Amino acid sequence: MILYLHIPFCTSKCGYCAFNSSSDFFHLQDSYLLALLQDLKRELEGKKHLLTSIYIGGGTPNTLSSNAYEKIFELITQFATLTQDCEITLECNPSLITSSWCEDLRSLGANRLSVGVQSFFDDKLDFLQRDHQGRDIAKVLQKACSAGFENLSIDLIYGTPLDNQVRLKQEIALASSLPLTHLSAYSLSIDKGSKFYCSPPTLPLEDMGEIVRLELESRGFRQYEVSNFCKPYKSLHNLSYWKGEEYIGCGAGAVGYQEGVRYTKLKHIPSYIKNPHQRSIEVLKEEERLLERLFLGLRCEVGVPLSLLDANKVKTLIEEDKAYIQEERLKARDFFLADEIALYLS
Repeated sequence: MILYLHIPFCTSKCGYCAFNSSSDFFHLQDSYLLALLQDLKRELEGKKHLLTSIYIGGGTPNTLSSNAYEKIFELITQFATLTQDCEITLECNPSLITSSWCEDLRSLGANRLSVGVQSFFDDKLDFLQRDHQGRDIAKVLQKACSAGFENLSIDLIYGTPLDNQVRLKQEIALASSLPLTHLSAYSLSIDKGSKFYCSPPTLPLEDMGEIVRLELESRGFRQYEVSNFCKPYKSLHNLSYWKGEEYIGCGAGAVGYQEGVRYTKLKHIPSYIKNPHQRSIEVLKEEERLLERLFLGLRCEVGVPLSLLDANKVKTLIEEDKAYIQEERLKARDFFLADEIALYLS
């Protein structure tokens, strides 16, 4: 079983962000922590879960103090067992990373950081409405390394009006010079709920995904999912999602999935604090679960079991060299075509 915790606080809202986060409720952090602990206890108590991964996302998880995380981890270990190699990841904003915070979290058992770099260029960071600068990145990653974090990942965003082949190659070169074991590269999308959605920028027509993939692979990052590259580390937490495994979700707007039921906690932070146990429920039909297996499995190296698929359609995909069979699973040759293949198979 894997566990996701949501920390919805941000110092400011980035233009592209449509996640459940806010810069308006910092005065409720203490109350939120109490509600999150209640939520966790309800989800874990009496279940005897063996956790293989804990992922703390946001928002900005490093807006919470190490003292808050001490309480969170104490409760988790009280009601659940962590595997010896349990992956414990926290997302981080570079501008808020300190040596003492890293040292404290490492001492509590955290072993992986995912840092929201997004770009190394200040003009692009300004466009994305980030609050750090390119010169900060190497310094904050060194703080994490000095604290004992050997497993570091960063996020990059491409496909902005400021991107071209030359600049993308420069960004990837800069990323390759850092002590990373993983990198996530996302094409900028204009999603409902983001600032950009209200006033959308003009995006380039050129699809830059293949340029990013080739450049990253030339520098030792291997694509194992449409947006994720390992060097050599693969995110255990994300792989669990892509395999269709069950997961627990705690926090405002957090999603969980167990026994064919998907649930979502209240998104509004004050409402969640008042009732952290309230959730909306979606019972997935068999065909809906199959469709998710197709879309999630084909967009990464996991693939889809042949037993779930139409043999004639599989044969066509093999003949057209769009997919291949490995260990009784169908896998896409090009993850960027995964959605198209999934639709054909569904």
